[in-house]
Amino acid sequence: MKNRKIVITGASKGIGKAIAKKFALDDCEIYLISSNEKTLQDASKEINKGNNSKIHYYATNLKTEQGCNNVLSDIQNNFKDLDTIIFSAGDTKSGDFLSQPIDDFFDGFDLKFYSVVRLLKGLWTNLKQKKGWVVAINGQMANTPNPNFTVGGAVNSALENLCKALSKRGIQDNVNINVIHPGMTSTERLISIIQANANRENISFDQAKENALKASGLDRFSTPEEVAELTYFLCKENVRHINGTSITLDGGIKPTI
Repeated sequence: MKNRKIVITGASKGIGKAIAKKFALDDCEIYLISSNEKTLQDASKEINKGNNSKIHYYATNLKTEQGCNNVLSDIQNNFKDLDTIIFSAGDTKSGDFLSQPIDDFFDGFDLKFYSVVRLLKGLWTNLKQKKGWVVAINGQMANTPNPNFTVGGAVNSALENLCKALSKRGIQDNVNINVIHPGMTSTERLISIIQANANRENISFDQAKENALKASGLDRFSTPEEVAELTYFLCKENVRHINGTSITLDGGIKPTI
């Protein structure tokens, strides 16, 4: 991975930050994108410990067209020879379909789907020139509909379809595209989902967590580092024949929350 140049969205925490740390071990040059500049500053320092990786970061709101255009402009000016994009931004809200605000649907698609569309349209030529890689960190709810997670399920399904379609274009243009579907992973996002379940069922957080693990049949949630390892593997030159694939990383049990 020496001399690789990696763009990562949702990079200031959770899975995105774990992925950045993994690539930084090889001294890759990394461009972090998230919405909060202070969080990005802190994350870049943490990621840069113990390695010689060069870290760039850009704070922007990927939910908006202007936010995407701003970061595209900065990348074309300062990081245009990128070869890899990892999409890890996304924070779709759970809730009962009938009572959940419709704005939650717009919000979920704006960040996790339309930002991918906008950034890939803007950077496809760059990826084509470098025979690059794209990995989308999505979610197994794309294939396991849940009445309390209709926003995330719909967004994930759309993103999986988009990536599969573009992988066929990637065969022509030498751009490698794959999707990872993490299951229940120990991140701030999982905490928020468990808390939402606890609130909905009027139980404690610890009880909701125990219920989720019991229903899954697993003794633990997966970790961001496990997702980072798989992401790294999919971006290696010697496995480029893995293309247009969706890989589930959930311990073998489909999500129950």
